[in-house]
Amino acid sequence: MSKFSEWAPYEKFVQAGMVDGQFLNAGFTVLCAGPPRLANIGGSTAVAGALRNSVADQIVMPIGVVQNVNLSHNRTFNRIFEIGSERSYFISGRTIGQLSLSRILYHGPSMLRMLYAYYEDVIPPTIIDSVFPNVGVASVSNPHDVVIAPGYENLYMNLASDLFSQPVGMLMYVRDSNLDTYGAVYLESCYIPNHTWATDAQGVIIQESASIQFERAVPVAVSALSLISGAAGAALGIGV
Repeated sequence: MSKFSEWAPYEKFVQAGMVDGQFLNAGFTVLCAGPPRLANIGGSTAVAGALRNSVADQIVMPIGVVQNVNLSHNRTFNRIFEIGSERSYFISGRTIGQLSLSRILYHGPSMLRMLYAYYEDVIPPTIIDSVFPNVGVASVSNPHDVVIAPGYENLYMNLASDLFSQPVGMLMYVRDSNLDTYGAVYLESCYIPNHTWATDAQGVIIQESASIQFERAVPVAVSALSLISGAAGAALGIGV
């Protein structure tokens, strides 16, 4: 970033170090479904190593045809006043993370089916096969025997199924237009309190959406671009 003392609106960019043609957008961001906790698959370090090779194919599965993703955190604060003063203090409270996701049902597994792609239950009468071969299915802390069927094959619609009382995990992986890794985060212990399936008489698409709450967002220390700074931009002759 530029120094305040170097601020020159007619001559310089406020943020130096920006490379023309190197940018982030939705086309280089992927959202994947996986097991509930990083601990189930060896921790953050193991996942970071797996993302550099084909082992990642056994951990998470990309969720296709995603149209919209919004990730937010809300942190509560108590504001304390005192008699005899106009000033105040803040006491930090809890943080709640949530994710909203919308997706087009084009072909193949529905949204709820994809979010539980890693899950497997081979005990009758409700049989659930994992969508892809993965290591999480054998190491999940609670191998729950599903009683109420969530659906069959591609279409899961019954949010009242006890399958959805079990958590899942989600990986968000971000690259730039040069396919250099920008960063990654794993959302642990995700639950789905709301699911919507919508179309209309004149519509040509079927859209699904879900609100998801997660217990925590764990940064994954992947081999990523170093922090972009003014010094880096100056070395490249950018933004000066």
